[in-house]
Amino acid sequence: MKSKKKIIVLVGIILAGFGGWAAYYYLSLGGHTLESGLETYRGDLPAKFRKEITHLYFADPDEQFLKAEERVLPIHKTTLENARAAIEALISGPKGNFSRTIPEGTKLLSIYFTPDNTAYVDFDETITEKHPGGSASELLTIYSIVNTLTLNFSEIDNVNILVSGRERKTLAGHVAIQRPFSANLLLVR
Repeated sequence: MKSKKKIIVLVGIILAGFGGWAAYYYLSLGGHTLESGLETYRGDLPAKFRKEITHLYFADPDEQFLKAEERVLPIHKTTLENARAAIEALISGPKGNFSRTIPEGTKLLSIYFTPDNTAYVDFDETITEKHPGGSASELLTIYSIVNTLTLNFSEIDNVNILVSGRERKTLAGHVAIQRPFSANLLLVR
């Protein structure tokens, strides 16, 4: 009988020690592994599991205005990588009841930032060759790119659009793209 009590006391001491170690480990991680009770603490998750809601701007079904479509995208190490992922998702087209703003088959050649918070986004020739044309359509294409970058990433204030590494006068003959653009909320509904 005495040996059973000793075993129970010993197990209790071991469990208490383990509990103390677990509490110490928990507190050394910052005291919690959940933020606001809903989101997983991103610092402990492998990169492939870290995701964030990004607003991609596509044309409404009537192609009059832009609408934001929420898309959950992986979080990368740098803003540049996150911006690239957002533009790639924009190129892939909408998942909801929206219209694409960038012609199917367009490729993103490069994206880079300058110290004055301007993003340069370089597309292949498909963006001009397969563009449906018209000034309204051109505006929606431009501002779907600009709004997607400037409204999702605080490090980007302006966007320049390049085609095959060069500035062009227009995408499809109507809207001059030789200057940087900032966000346009008047086109968003």
